[in-house]
Amino acid sequence: MKQFWTISTKFIFGVVGIMLISATPALFNGASFLNFRSYVEALRLIFAGFTTPSEWTLSYQIPFSLETIPVSFSKFLSGPYIYSMSIFLMALLLAVVSAFVLSFTVILSTGFFKRSMLELIKFLQSFPDFAYIFLIQIGVIAIFQQTGFLLLSFYSLGGEEIYLAPVVCLAVVPAVLFLKLFILLYEDEQRHPYVELARSKGLSRFEVLWKHCTSNVLKSAFYQSKSIVWLALSALLIIEYLFGVEGILYYLQNDFSPKGIAFILLTVFIPFFIFYTAVELWLGTYEIERNAVFSKFNLRLLDLNELRASLRSFFSKRKPAETRSALYKNPRILIPSFIVLGLLTASVLYALFTGDAIEQTNYVYDDDGSIESSSPHPPSTTSLFGTDPFGYSIAQQLMVGMKYTIVLSLLIASLRIVFGYLFGIVYTFFFTDKLRHFVNSIAEGMHFLPLTLVTYLLLRPVLISFGEWDLSLAERLIFQVLIMSLVVLPITTSAIGNEMNETLKKDYVISSVLMGGSMSWILSKHIQPELWPKLVLMWVQHIIQVLQMFVHLGILNIFVGGALAQSDYPRLVPEIYELSGMIAISREVFSTNQFWMILPPLAVFMILIYCFITIAEGLTKKQLPVVQAERENAQDLKKSSDAAPSFTRIRYAEANEK
Repeated sequence: MKQFWTISTKFIFGVVGIMLISATPALFNGASFLNFRSYVEALRLIFAGFTTPSEWTLSYQIPFSLETIPVSFSKFLSGPYIYSMSIFLMALLLAVVSAFVLSFTVILSTGFFKRSMLELIKFLQSFPDFAYIFLIQIGVIAIFQQTGFLLLSFYSLGGEEIYLAPVVCLAVVPAVLFLKLFILLYEDEQRHPYVELARSKGLSRFEVLWKHCTSNVLKSAFYQSKSIVWLALSALLIIEYLFGVEGILYYLQNDFSPKGIAFILLTVFIPFFIFYTAVELWLGTYEIERNAVFSKFNLRLLDLNELRASLRSFFSKRKPAETRSALYKNPRILIPSFIVLGLLTASVLYALFTGDAIEQTNYVYDDDGSIESSSPHPPSTTSLFGTDPFGYSIAQQLMVGMKYTIVLSLLIASLRIVFGYLFGIVYTFFFTDKLRHFVNSIAEGMHFLPLTLVTYLLLRPVLISFGEWDLSLAERLIFQVLIMSLVVLPITTSAIGNEMNETLKKDYVISSVLMGGSMSWILSKHIQPELWPKLVLMWVQHIIQVLQMFVHLGILNIFVGGALAQSDYPRLVPEIYELSGMIAISREVFSTNQFWMILPPLAVFMILIYCFITIAEGLTKKQLPVVQAERENAQDLKKSSDAAPSFTRIRYAEANEK
């Protein structure tokens, strides 16, 4: 009964959270920037619409004629929704099966092949999902030009349903993530004693992996698959946009009302919530709540003596060599950090010396003064990477935009961790069980909503203008940074708070509390040392996620700092030059095959993501100091020599002959 009540409240909180998010665009539609009266009215319309069956409709815009007609919820569910979910589920199934099979190949391999496969996986992980669509299309076009055979159809025209190209493109990124997850889980599982026991009985590596490790690995993969599904849902929106699929995103963009947003988000949330809850109940491991151990202890907030002791230890110069930062001795951290810093420095220096000037070349003339070509111009000796459709140099746009992309990614990821840490302290030490349950429920619901879609809903009313701006550029940038930081606050708060709870359950922390330790002492001396490496790794992971979000938002025409809509031109004009804004012409590039306009910004995104993935690996696999490594190697050699047999076996027949 308690489990039923817990699941029910989580579902209700998730639905309420979705309704609150769906009404948020109404905050920015009024005369004032934060129109709370309009927000309350939007909430009323949502609740009224769901209680009135006659209003269960969505708006559909007929292509080419631009006529808008109502579509019933039932027709939406049986048509576009099933179409989108079919693409998503087939891609997810393809990703899981292919990743599972490949993980066996990698785990059973050794030597150079295994190292090469692991490095290839890391390289593939640095590709934004958009890059796979782009590269697969280039390959299909190249084959078509050589053979006249079209492998895949890349665009849906006149309501035509295409499956193969969207499924293949959508499956690549989840397949890479699942492959890495399976490899990590199998390697961790092989360290358990039962694996050594099975090998000692003569079982092969394949038999041990298949018969003994796979069941545990699949269970662990299921629990950790939520984050991969979360990313794949965001990628589904990009697939729909680039392939012209009239699915979930198409209806959302046409019916941007609070009622329509709430209904579409609920159709995404409810099936995944039911599936994961049912499987967790079937496995018998559904977690009701992970509560803080010291909820009934009246901990002192601060103790002056403990504060002085903490300050003395913090400013002490006696630092052992083993505790020095891995940044100065780990090339996996040092080299990619220098690459990112070099790109940022080059962009800043370009701004200082040129004032972010970007040349524009609309026409190229020959020696006779005749027009040789008009923009966009392909790469040449005068224009390194060519120009965009407006004639602006792509190379110079990269130099201008890199600093915005890097700085904003670092800032947003840092704010996510800082806000999550501060609210995690409140979550752990001050929240009651009901409040913790509420936060976990909201976080659980956020895992089944496309993050790009939620961010798009919140940013679109502010960052797209059809006239004059109501906010300055600085205000729009602050708003965008805060939205992209706070949109994951329930998830980061729940994750960091639960990590704190796990530390509080350890015996030495309990002893510290019983001896009279204050909350500040427990936080600084016990929780912080355990939590700090995880926070740094989480920070790097959020940087990668923010870079992916910039690509997604750029494709959906949500630019850093906003963009103005032109009455006589369909393309939005960005306010500042930033890398994600250069991705916005992807549809046009796909139709014209002018790939030079996409490759440079895409390459920079790949370099940045690859660098941060390498940094994350360096943080999780810290190299031992040379002296300590040599000492451990010597100990291993000594143990192996001591364990070697000191006699020679003689076969029975040979002994008789002698």
